[in-house]
Amino acid sequence: MGTIHLITGLLFIGLGFLVKVFPGLIAGYNTMSPEKKKNVDIDGLSRYIRNGLIIMGVATMAGYLLFRWAGWTTLANMVILIVTLVGSAFLMISSNKFNLNREKNGISHYVILGIILFLLAGTFLLGFITTKTQFNGDSIRFTGMYATEMKVSDIEKVELMDTIPAIRIRNNGFSLGPVHKGIYTLKNFGRCRLYINAGRGQYLIITDKTGFRTILRYKSNQDSRAIYDRISEML
Repeated sequence: MGTIHLITGLLFIGLGFLVKVFPGLIAGYNTMSPEKKKNVDIDGLSRYIRNGLIIMGVATMAGYLLFRWAGWTTLANMVILIVTLVGSAFLMISSNKFNLNREKNGISHYVILGIILFLLAGTFLLGFITTKTQFNGDSIRFTGMYATEMKVSDIEKVELMDTIPAIRIRNNGFSLGPVHKGIYTLKNFGRCRLYINAGRGQYLIITDKTGFRTILRYKSNQDSRAIYDRISEML
Protein backbone atom coordinates (compact mmCIF):
# COMPACT_ATOMS: atom_id res chain seq x y z
CA MET A 1 0.00 0.00 0.00
CA GLY A 2 1.19 3.55 -0.72
CA THR A 3 2.67 5.07 2.41
CA ILE A 4 0.84 8.37 1.98
CA HIS A 5 -2.53 6.61 1.59
CA LEU A 6 -1.93 4.38 4.59
CA ILE A 7 -0.86 7.29 6.81
CA THR A 8 -3.70 9.54 5.61
CA GLY A 9 -6.26 6.78 6.14
CA LEU A 10 -5.00 6.10 9.66
CA LEU A 11 -4.96 9.83 10.42
CA PHE A 12 -8.59 10.14 9.37
CA ILE A 13 -9.51 7.21 11.61
CA GLY A 14 -7.46 8.54 14.53
CA LEU A 15 -8.99 12.00 14.15
CA GLY A 16 -12.44 10.44 14.20
CA PHE A 17 -11.86 8.74 17.55
CA LEU A 18 -10.22 11.90 18.91
CA VAL A 19 -13.28 13.99 18.03
CA LYS A 20 -15.57 11.49 19.74
CA VAL A 21 -13.51 11.47 22.95
CA PHE A 22 -13.00 15.25 22.91
CA PRO A 23 -16.07 16.75 21.17
CA GLY A 24 -14.95 20.19 22.26
CA LEU A 25 -12.38 19.95 19.45
CA ILE A 26 -15.12 20.33 16.86
CA ALA A 27 -14.56 23.73 15.29
CA GLY A 28 -17.65 25.91 15.40
CA TYR A 29 -19.09 24.15 18.42
CA ASN A 30 -16.29 25.21 20.76
CA THR A 31 -16.88 28.89 19.93
CA MET A 32 -20.65 28.78 20.47
CA SER A 33 -22.32 30.51 23.36
CA PRO A 34 -23.62 28.25 26.18
CA GLU A 35 -27.17 28.95 25.00
CA LYS A 36 -26.50 27.74 21.47
CA LYS A 37 -24.56 24.70 22.69
CA LYS A 38 -27.72 23.53 24.46
CA ASN A 39 -29.40 23.26 21.06
CA VAL A 40 -26.70 21.01 19.62
CA ASP A 41 -26.81 17.23 20.03
CA ILE A 42 -23.07 17.09 20.63
CA ASP A 43 -23.06 13.39 21.47
CA GLY A 44 -24.82 12.55 18.22
CA LEU A 45 -22.70 15.04 16.26
CA SER A 46 -19.37 13.75 17.59
CA ARG A 47 -20.43 10.15 16.97
CA TYR A 48 -21.56 11.03 13.46
CA ILE A 49 -18.33 12.83 12.60
CA ARG A 50 -16.31 9.97 14.08
CA ASN A 51 -18.09 7.43 11.90
CA GLY A 52 -17.73 9.68 8.86
CA LEU A 53 -13.99 10.11 9.36
CA ILE A 54 -13.53 6.37 9.92
CA ILE A 55 -15.35 5.66 6.66
CA MET A 56 -13.18 8.24 4.90
CA GLY A 57 -10.05 6.61 6.31
CA VAL A 58 -11.09 3.12 5.25
CA ALA A 59 -12.20 4.42 1.83
CA THR A 60 -8.81 6.08 1.33
CA MET A 61 -6.89 2.86 1.96
CA ALA A 62 -9.34 0.48 0.28
CA GLY A 63 -9.85 2.79 -2.70
CA TYR A 64 -6.11 3.00 -3.30
CA LEU A 65 -5.75 -0.79 -3.22
CA LEU A 66 -8.78 -1.30 -5.46
CA PHE A 67 -7.65 1.17 -8.11
CA ARG A 68 -4.10 -0.20 -8.00
CA TRP A 69 -5.45 -3.71 -8.45
CA ALA A 70 -7.52 -2.53 -11.42
CA GLY A 71 -4.47 -0.86 -12.94
CA TRP A 72 -5.87 2.67 -12.62
CA THR A 73 -2.76 4.28 -11.18
CA THR A 74 -3.89 7.87 -11.74
CA LEU A 75 -7.15 7.32 -9.86
CA ALA A 76 -5.27 5.47 -7.13
CA ASN A 77 -3.03 8.49 -6.62
CA MET A 78 -6.08 10.80 -6.53
CA VAL A 79 -8.01 8.78 -3.94
CA ILE A 80 -7.08 11.11 -1.08
CA LEU A 81 -8.41 14.15 -2.93
CA ILE A 82 -11.58 12.36 -4.07
CA VAL A 83 -12.41 10.93 -0.65
CA THR A 84 -11.72 14.22 1.12
CA LEU A 85 -13.82 16.38 -1.18
CA VAL A 86 -16.77 13.98 -1.37
CA GLY A 87 -16.62 12.97 2.29
CA SER A 88 -16.22 16.51 3.58
CA ALA A 89 -19.07 17.83 1.44
CA PHE A 90 -21.35 15.04 2.66
CA LEU A 91 -20.45 15.63 6.31
CA MET A 92 -20.91 19.37 5.90
CA ILE A 93 -24.45 18.98 4.60
CA SER A 94 -25.64 16.06 6.70
CA SER A 95 -24.23 17.19 10.08
CA ASN A 96 -26.70 20.09 10.19
CA LYS A 97 -29.38 17.77 11.55
CA PHE A 98 -27.63 17.79 14.94
CA ASN A 99 -27.78 21.58 15.19
CA LEU A 100 -31.21 22.85 16.26
CA ASN A 101 -30.18 26.51 16.24
CA ARG A 102 -31.68 28.72 13.56
CA GLU A 103 -28.23 29.57 12.25
CA LYS A 104 -27.04 26.12 11.25
CA ASN A 105 -24.19 26.86 8.90
CA GLY A 106 -21.57 27.54 11.56
CA ILE A 107 -20.68 24.01 12.61
CA SER A 108 -20.86 22.43 9.17
CA HIS A 109 -18.70 25.12 7.60
CA TYR A 110 -16.10 24.79 10.33
CA VAL A 111 -16.16 21.00 10.02
CA ILE A 112 -15.44 21.13 6.30
CA LEU A 113 -12.79 23.81 6.80
CA GLY A 114 -11.12 21.75 9.51
CA ILE A 115 -11.02 18.62 7.35
CA ILE A 116 -9.63 20.53 4.37
CA LEU A 117 -6.92 22.14 6.50
CA PHE A 118 -6.11 18.72 7.94
CA LEU A 119 -5.76 17.31 4.43
CA LEU A 120 -3.59 20.18 3.23
CA ALA A 121 -1.29 19.92 6.24
CA GLY A 122 -1.01 16.17 5.78
CA THR A 123 -0.34 16.52 2.06
CA PHE A 124 2.47 19.02 2.60
CA LEU A 125 3.97 16.85 5.32
CA LEU A 126 3.78 13.64 3.32
CA GLY A 127 5.00 15.37 0.19
CA PHE A 128 8.33 15.96 1.86
CA ILE A 129 8.80 12.32 2.89
CA THR A 130 11.78 11.05 0.90
CA THR A 131 10.85 8.57 -1.81
CA LYS A 132 12.33 5.14 -1.19
CA THR A 133 13.39 2.73 -3.91
CA GLN A 134 12.49 -0.85 -3.05
CA PHE A 135 13.68 -3.91 -4.96
CA ASN A 136 11.42 -6.95 -5.00
CA GLY A 137 12.52 -9.76 -7.28
CA ASP A 138 12.27 -8.48 -10.84
CA SER A 139 10.44 -5.27 -9.97
CA ILE A 140 11.32 -1.86 -8.55
CA ARG A 141 8.90 0.16 -6.45
CA PHE A 142 9.07 3.86 -5.66
CA THR A 143 7.23 4.66 -2.43
CA GLY A 144 5.47 7.67 -0.97
CA MET A 145 3.45 10.27 -2.83
CA TYR A 146 2.69 9.14 -6.40
CA ALA A 147 4.06 5.68 -5.69
CA THR A 148 4.54 3.39 -8.66
CA GLU A 149 6.19 0.15 -9.67
CA MET A 150 8.10 -0.97 -12.76
CA LYS A 151 9.61 -4.21 -14.00
CA VAL A 152 13.35 -4.44 -14.49
CA SER A 153 12.73 -6.13 -17.84
CA ASP A 154 11.03 -2.92 -19.05
CA ILE A 155 14.11 -0.78 -18.36
CA GLU A 156 16.17 0.25 -21.37
CA LYS A 157 18.92 2.13 -19.54
CA VAL A 158 19.84 3.87 -16.30
CA GLU A 159 22.17 6.84 -15.96
CA LEU A 160 23.39 9.54 -13.60
CA MET A 161 23.35 13.18 -14.68
CA ASP A 162 24.19 16.49 -13.03
CA THR A 163 21.37 18.40 -14.73
CA ILE A 164 18.04 17.78 -16.44
CA PRO A 165 15.95 19.94 -18.80
CA ALA A 166 13.66 22.55 -17.30
CA ILE A 167 10.16 21.65 -16.18
CA ARG A 168 7.57 23.05 -18.61
CA ILE A 169 4.29 21.64 -17.31
CA ARG A 170 3.17 19.97 -14.09
CA ASN A 171 0.64 17.46 -15.42
CA ASN A 172 -0.25 15.74 -12.16
CA GLY A 173 2.13 16.31 -9.30
CA PHE A 174 3.14 17.94 -6.04
CA SER A 175 5.63 20.81 -6.07
CA LEU A 176 6.90 22.96 -3.26
CA GLY A 177 10.33 24.55 -3.30
CA PRO A 178 12.90 22.04 -4.56
CA VAL A 179 10.52 19.08 -4.16
CA HIS A 180 8.73 17.80 -7.27
CA LYS A 181 6.82 14.52 -7.34
CA GLY A 182 4.45 13.17 -9.97
CA ILE A 183 4.05 13.48 -13.74
CA TYR A 184 5.70 16.50 -15.39
CA THR A 185 6.55 17.58 -18.92
CA LEU A 186 10.22 18.51 -19.32
CA LYS A 187 11.80 20.35 -22.22
CA ASN A 188 13.32 17.84 -24.68
CA PHE A 189 12.39 14.90 -22.42
CA GLY A 190 8.62 15.17 -22.73
CA ARG A 191 6.43 13.54 -20.06
CA CYS A 192 8.43 12.13 -17.15
CA ARG A 193 7.80 10.85 -13.66
CA LEU A 194 9.75 12.86 -11.08
CA TYR A 195 10.80 12.02 -7.54
CA ILE A 196 12.91 15.08 -6.81
CA ASN A 197 13.51 14.98 -3.06
CA ALA A 198 16.17 17.68 -2.76
CA GLY A 199 17.57 20.80 -4.37
CA ARG A 200 21.03 19.33 -4.79
CA GLY A 201 22.62 16.06 -5.81
CA GLN A 202 22.83 14.03 -9.00
CA TYR A 203 19.80 12.94 -10.98
CA LEU A 204 19.17 9.23 -11.42
CA ILE A 205 17.36 8.72 -14.73
CA ILE A 206 15.67 5.42 -15.51
CA THR A 207 14.44 5.14 -19.09
CA ASP A 208 12.07 2.34 -20.06
CA LYS A 209 11.78 0.73 -23.49
CA THR A 210 9.04 3.17 -24.54
CA GLY A 211 11.33 6.13 -23.85
CA PHE A 212 9.47 7.23 -20.71
CA ARG A 213 11.81 8.49 -17.97
CA THR A 214 11.59 8.18 -14.21
CA ILE A 215 13.90 10.72 -12.58
CA LEU A 216 14.99 10.63 -8.95
CA ARG A 217 17.13 13.00 -6.92
CA TYR A 218 18.39 12.49 -3.38
CA LYS A 219 20.38 14.77 -1.10
CA SER A 220 23.23 12.28 -1.04
CA ASN A 221 24.90 11.21 -4.28
CA GLN A 222 25.75 7.97 -2.50
CA ASP A 223 22.07 7.04 -2.38
CA SER A 224 21.66 7.68 -6.10
CA ARG A 225 24.86 5.78 -6.89
CA ALA A 226 23.78 2.78 -4.81
CA ILE A 227 20.45 2.55 -6.67
CA TYR A 228 22.22 3.06 -10.00
CA ASP A 229 24.65 0.23 -9.27
CA ARG A 230 21.86 -2.08 -8.13
CA ILE A 231 19.78 -1.52 -11.26
CA SER A 232 22.83 -1.81 -13.53
CA GLU A 233 23.59 -5.22 -12.04
CA MET A 234 20.02 -6.37 -12.73
CA LEU A 235 19.97 -5.29 -16.38
